[in-house]
Amino acid sequence: MDKKPKAIIFDMDGVLIDSMLYWIEQDGEFLRTRNIILTEEIIKRFSGRSEEENMNWLKENHGLKESLAELRAARDVFTEKIYTDKSQLMPGVLELMEKIKKIGLKRAIASGAPMKRIEKVVQRFGWHDYFQALVSPDLVDFIGKPDPRVYLYAAECLQVAPEDCLVFEDAENGVIAAKKAGMTCIAIPDKRWSFGDFSQADLIVESLSDERINKFLEDI
Repeated sequence: MDKKPKAIIFDMDGVLIDSMLYWIEQDGEFLRTRNIILTEEIIKRFSGRSEEENMNWLKENHGLKESLAELRAARDVFTEKIYTDKSQLMPGVLELMEKIKKIGLKRAIASGAPMKRIEKVVQRFGWHDYFQALVSPDLVDFIGKPDPRVYLYAAECLQVAPEDCLVFEDAENGVIAAKKAGMTCIAIPDKRWSFGDFSQADLIVESLSDERINKFLEDI
């Protein structure tokens, strides 16, 4: 990470909010109602991709007869409370956000979640004045990670070149997307659920409180 960033882009689930174990629990229930077992491979595949892509995959690979809209609505019944009250902040989030704000770097969220969920989280934690851009697959033809589109769009919204962006990610699909976009990426895999290869990341840490992040930001 020799190049100093001009913007920080956060993934949301598993980076800013501790939501992934709830997702695994709720998706397990949602899929069981359709006689599908939630496996590590499905968790890995779903991470970072758009709902549209994930529900399409379920239809094509498990012969579900429901429409995409019906599947998304049914899944919402299981997952709504993840964002309204269950998820709490990940360790170190507030301290890191304050440091980034003090330095004066531009900030964005670029998540595979639908925009309505990103907005619920921003509303819940009072972040409207913190992030200059919120980006979801809704804005890029419903194409999520590992495609780099959400990250490239976030850089465009911030008016910063992709190579000047630093991304925080917790999923293999997200790391791949960030690197495809030409961005620096810090990975924060969570031992409770992160499955995959994070070797493409420029730095791997255990939490947002890692001193290596602080040292890097202090050098800017």
